[in-house]
Amino acid sequence: MVAFWNKKKKEKTETSIVDAPADTSVVQNEELTWDDRASQALEQAAAQAPVPSIMKKKIRNELKKAAEEFTKKDNRTTVSPEDLMQGLMSKLPANMRGKIENAAKEGPEGLKKLEKEMRG
Repeated sequence: MVAFWNKKKKEKTETSIVDAPADTSVVQNEELTWDDRASQALEQAAAQAPVPSIMKKKIRNELKKAAEEFTKKDNRTTVSPEDLMQGLMSKLPANMRGKIENAAKEGPEGLKKLEKEMRG
């Protein structure tokens, strides 16, 4: 049984490597580093996510993945706080993204107004 499991696991890994996209315009197979401020922002965002604590790790992983995708698309190897924000924004529905962008244009007061609106 163990040999079967190991064989399946190995086959899956080999398949995923073969099936990986060969888009050379995007940074691939390079290890990304995280700016200290981006790491802190990621942890803070995950901790403050309005979800049950059991879901916070999933939220953190999704945010991390989105930020890293944005960084790679921009052909960089260091994730910045801006990449984290852009990754987060890319995961939001278009109507919510628009509300946040408009509130940000208004500055701190616009963001406070949006926060009030969101809380009901």
